[in-house]
Amino acid sequence: MDRDTSVENVTRMQKQTKYWIKDSLIELLKDYDLEEITVKQIVVTANISRPTFYRYYATKEEVLEELINDMIQGYAVTAMETVPTTFDEVLKIFLDYFQKKQSIIKVLIRAHLTDYFTSAFTKGFVERIDEFPASWRNWETNLQISLGAQFATGGLINVLVGWIATGCEIDSEIIVRDIMMILHDLNE
Repeated sequence: MDRDTSVENVTRMQKQTKYWIKDSLIELLKDYDLEEITVKQIVVTANISRPTFYRYYATKEEVLEELINDMIQGYAVTAMETVPTTFDEVLKIFLDYFQKKQSIIKVLIRAHLTDYFTSAFTKGFVERIDEFPASWRNWETNLQISLGAQFATGGLINVLVGWIATGCEIDSEIIVRDIMMILHDLNE
């Protein structure tokens, strides 16, 4: 039997292999810190060969980075499809999207990797800020964009991590309402 090496099939298999690798890292992070995990553990868990791992990634940190970037890209797509017109809508979309990803974020919290997530999210936000027009945001200079992105993402991610760490017990609508009240009070 001939193997299907069409571009479509190869791409599908590449995506599947990368998924197995990322999923294996998440599984291992449930029991080990990132520093303790080896590439050997990842390939054994993913049931792939070591050369296959290195075909896609140079390090386990690259796997983690891509995993986080996948979530961030998913959020960006969701936010652009929804086209929020107010900041409270942005907050609601943010919380609802990442609530669906809470199992992964819980693993990142347990493994003390929320800094990776915060850093990647902030970097991605700064790089793509022009794709997210917002009438309430009047950042004009590079410094304002950088400071605004760091302040906003740091705060949002800290709220998200705290919310997910408690099992999302509070309804996202209540969190959005209270954040908006706090921001209003800060402006007074």
